[in-house]
Parts: sequence; C-alpha cells; structure tokens
Amino acid sequence: MERIKMTANAKINLALSVLGKRADGYHEIDTIFQKIDLCDLVTVTKADTLCVACDKIAQQKNIATHAAELFFEKTGIAGGAHIEIEKHIPVSAGLGGGSTDAAAVLTGLNDLYEAGLTQNELSAMAVDLGADVPFFLAGNLARAKGIGEELTDIPAVTPWVYLLYQEGEKPSTAQMYRRLDSIPYPKPDMDAVERALLEGEPDAFFNETDNSFSVLWETSQIEEYLINAGAKRVLLSGSGPTRFAVFCDEAAAQNACRDLRERGIACLFGKPYHPQNSAPTP
Repeated sequence: MERIKMTANAKINLALSVLGKRADGYHEIDTIFQKIDLCDLVTVTKADTLCVACDKIAQQKNIATHAAELFFEKTGIAGGAHIEIEKHIPVSAGLGGGSTDAAAVLTGLNDLYEAGLTQNELSAMAVDLGADVPFFLAGNLARAKGIGEELTDIPAVTPWVYLLYQEGEKPSTAQMYRRLDSIPYPKPDMDAVERALLEGEPDAFFNETDNSFSVLWETSQIEEYLINAGAKRVLLSGSGPTRFAVFCDEAAAQNACRDLRERGIACLFGKPYHPQNSAPTP
C-alpha cells in the first residue's frame, strides 16, 4: 500500500462544563463529544520527505505536520509522506478540524508503514498533539474529562440533525478561558446530560445541556429565528464561534438552512456521524 485516503470528521460539543483551572495552568473540563458527518478529506502517500499540502493552512502551522513528525520520531521509521488535506471543516471554529486531521494522519501512517501501533499507543501519541485528538482516533459519541483526554464511550444514538453557523469572531481559546475565569458561568450537570442520552430522553437532554462558554456570547436574532423554525436548542461548540441548532425534524432543519443561505448567512447541515455518511457536507 502506497497511498491511503480517509475522511476526518468534525465534532461538536453536545454539552461542555468548565470545572476550573488546574495547578498546571490547564482547565479541567467535562464534555460530551459528538462526531458529525462534516469532514475534511486527507490523503497520505509514502514519500522520502515530509510535505503537507493544504490551501487554507500553512504547513508550519498545521497540526497534521506535527502529527507526522511525531509519528516518525516515536517509531524510528526512516521515511516521509506527502499529505494532502482538502478542507471542508471551518478553521478555528470549535469543531476540531485540526485535531481530526492529525488523528487521520496518525492512523494513515500507521497503516501505510505497517507500524503495528495499537489503539492505546496511538492515543498516547495523540494526546501530545492536543487533548481532543485521541477522541478522533476511534470516538463517535463520548464523554471526555481531564483536559479532554479521559474518554468514555457513550453507547447511545442521537437521532437529531444539526444546523451549524458562525456569528462573530472569538479571541484565542486561551483568551476565552481567561475571560471565563473572571466571571460566573454555567456548569451543566454532566451526569444528568449523559443519563438523558443513555435513556433516550430528549426533553431531559434539552433541559440539562449547556456550554460554560455560552455566557461569553450574546443571544442573536439568528438564534431566535432558529428556535421559531423548530430547533429544540441552539448550542455552542467548544469555545465558539460555531453554534449549532439541534432539530428533531430533518425537513425543518433543511428549510431553515436554505432560508438562512438565501439571506446570505453561511451555514452547514450535519448529522451524527456513521461510517456510511463519509462524504463532505455541502
């Protein structure tokens, strides 16, 4: 095998509670990651040197480059790769675009070079790249604690569809945490949120879920429109700026997406990830 092509799927945070700042300067979180069918396309080809091609991110700033460098360093394999990333996930949007690309690179290189790294070994490598990278290696719906690296799968199926959009620009994630540290903010009951998912109780989920960073973002007319259009909740992914409206009715979500696009508002339509839903969402 000389080349492998993969999808690298985005995530949303169905709920996110920032528990506080740790002694090491990181913040303890408790969150639920949901992988969705919006994805980048990653192609990894064996080569003598390392090159990453992505029209939206410079190679030296791309976590995928760091993933490849780390793989070759840890395995001692003398080789390289040509990595092409076709971006469909918005950049710096709270959707894990860079992290999922990095996970795809680790998986692809492990297969191409027949390195034989186990899932645990790949995850140990992934956490050096970013706290949410291990989730993208095998996760679909999972609860994450610590700084995001302590994962527990949630054996549930979320039947909803999501309308994603961005409104406003955010400072860096580090700045968002500093702002959060200075004010009171919501801390959703994550046990209750997980229980609602496991028991298939959508009303309980919609009542309990929240995102600690939501306090830093104002309610907008778009959010009000989406609720009136049938969305059950409008939530924030990560620290923003992407928000997503949760719909139980796919037709209502499609209609709302079409209406917003006609108004000149960029939005994406997504579903919970399943292997058969592997093409980029238009």
